[in-house]
Amino acid sequence: MGFIPDEIIEAVRLRSNIIEVVSRYVQLKKTGKNYTGICPFHRERTPSFTVTPEKQIFYCFGCGAGGDVFQFLMQKNNLNFYEAVSFLAEQVGITIPAGTNPVQKEMDREREGLRRINSLAKDYFRYTLQHHDAADLARQYLAGRELTPEVLDLFQVGFALAGWEHLLGFLGKQGFRPEEMARAGLVVKKLSDGYYDRFRSRIIFPIWDATGRVIGFGGRVLDDSQPKYINTPETPFFSKGRNLYGLHLARAAVREKGCIVVMEGYMDVITAHLHGVTNAVASLGTALTVEQGRLLMNYSKNVVIAYDADAAGVAATIRSLDLLQELGCQVSVLSIPDGKDPDDYLRKHGYQAWERLIDTAPSLIEYKLRQSTVARGIKTVSDKLEIINQVLPNISGLKSEVEKEEGLKAIARELNLSWETVAGEFKRFKTSTGKKWRNPDNIVKSKHTIVNKEEKMDARSKAESVLLRLVLENPDLGKTILDKMGQAPFKNKSYQKLYEHCMKVAKGPLYKPVEIFKDLADDDEKGLLSFLLTKGIPGDDPVQIMNLYVESINRCLRQERRENLLKEINKVEKTGNNWLYNGLLHELMILKRIDEAERDGDQGRIDQLLQEYRQLESNNWKYPREGIDDK
Repeated sequence: MGFIPDEIIEAVRLRSNIIEVVSRYVQLKKTGKNYTGICPFHRERTPSFTVTPEKQIFYCFGCGAGGDVFQFLMQKNNLNFYEAVSFLAEQVGITIPAGTNPVQKEMDREREGLRRINSLAKDYFRYTLQHHDAADLARQYLAGRELTPEVLDLFQVGFALAGWEHLLGFLGKQGFRPEEMARAGLVVKKLSDGYYDRFRSRIIFPIWDATGRVIGFGGRVLDDSQPKYINTPETPFFSKGRNLYGLHLARAAVREKGCIVVMEGYMDVITAHLHGVTNAVASLGTALTVEQGRLLMNYSKNVVIAYDADAAGVAATIRSLDLLQELGCQVSVLSIPDGKDPDDYLRKHGYQAWERLIDTAPSLIEYKLRQSTVARGIKTVSDKLEIINQVLPNISGLKSEVEKEEGLKAIARELNLSWETVAGEFKRFKTSTGKKWRNPDNIVKSKHTIVNKEEKMDARSKAESVLLRLVLENPDLGKTILDKMGQAPFKNKSYQKLYEHCMKVAKGPLYKPVEIFKDLADDDEKGLLSFLLTKGIPGDDPVQIMNLYVESINRCLRQERRENLLKEINKVEKTGNNWLYNGLLHELMILKRIDEAERDGDQGRIDQLLQEYRQLESNNWKYPREGIDDK
């Protein structure tokens, strides 16, 4: 990750209105000083997602996601911090200068080198396919798949020669070291000395990110040898489970058609584009991951799964359906006749027939019903019950009551049951398992749901929460609180950490709470900070509120001390240590008198006793000098 100076980060932040950025992804409604909407990070019906323009932060009271404008883009678009800042900088017309830190400059140089290596490798593979005699079989294979030169050029399809060092030698002549090529995943280090080409005698498919940068490659054999496909391994650029093949070419068509078609492999997508289906992407040969699902959601909530009809494709489809539903997608599954694959069907029947399949694609519920029926068969009542139980969780996860009713009707039709029977089973299901859809992939975070509900906090936790919010709004109070308490103000470790970050940031010339986010690496910490800033302060006089809650914490501390003193006294009484016993008893009596004075509302007496107690603490009476007889 490259280096961006703090002043540039803050300039980008100042010019990037969080309302404008978030509104590109979430429909927001003004509610008082804030804006609310349906959270883009978890499935919900009632808006719990809040954006606070005054503080330039967002927070979801449902799943705990929160942060500044950079954090929003990082979570929504699967970006790192550098990429998020760079993206917004380009939007607001700010140029990010080259790094001056030697370490960062080396990191930037390496990333730029990897980009150039991938680009050169793509051009090399493309040239080889077009011009090298050894690529004749590859050209014949692609022609046999009815792929035109135009579509091959659009996807920059290439070919890797059969030798062990062709690409290695080519990139070496361009000035790249084998170690750099290995970091890009293009060559492999031998067990002994030296390196060799990863891709050999394979058709090469460049893989792009959503912005159109080549980040990796996939290679397919021309015969029946295994493995049929290999991909670039994980690199600083490439992660198989975080990208979708062909997305950079599909974005415009997805916006136009209002849906995105997910296929299994490279050939499916290329054939789809050849026949006019330009809103197609591929999940790179696997069932969808959470990251890929979220990436889909950035472009459309309407998703059509069009995996191969073989057993592996059906299994991948089933796994993907639940994930996409939980993310909030409207999912349907393409049902291709005669068990054909998408590319086979398109080549034989063309675009119009494909569109008719899309229009009649079964819903998630219908597809799961059919697959369960085919896989299990319907021979007995228990078979019907088993199928119902497989589908009811998906029914429960549907957004509207209308969708639920249609889903239950589909079950009744498929299993030849009455509506009343199926509805009764659904009612029993909700009673036994709860109404909420259970997330099998732990998509929705819940760490904050307990911490954030102050009604479930004890008195000290509530007081600490208010004090920290005070400090975040006015860090000058932080030192006063520390002086009044005489120790680390917060028992809650997360609160204490945020307090320390706040005091650090406050040393700068112009303090803003949003600046704290750049020092936080953990998403949970960012969420907690957003929650505290969103909650605000209960009152108008910060000093009065501070004194009130500092005293509340001190009362809690004194209560804890009284409870511990009773335990210590019982232990010391058995040892016969009269000096320590009397001292502990004296301390306990002072604390009890303070408690009595507070109940009576005698402020003068309270002040006198507190001074006496502080004096006792300062004398450190429990630890006499060595040699003193304490019996």
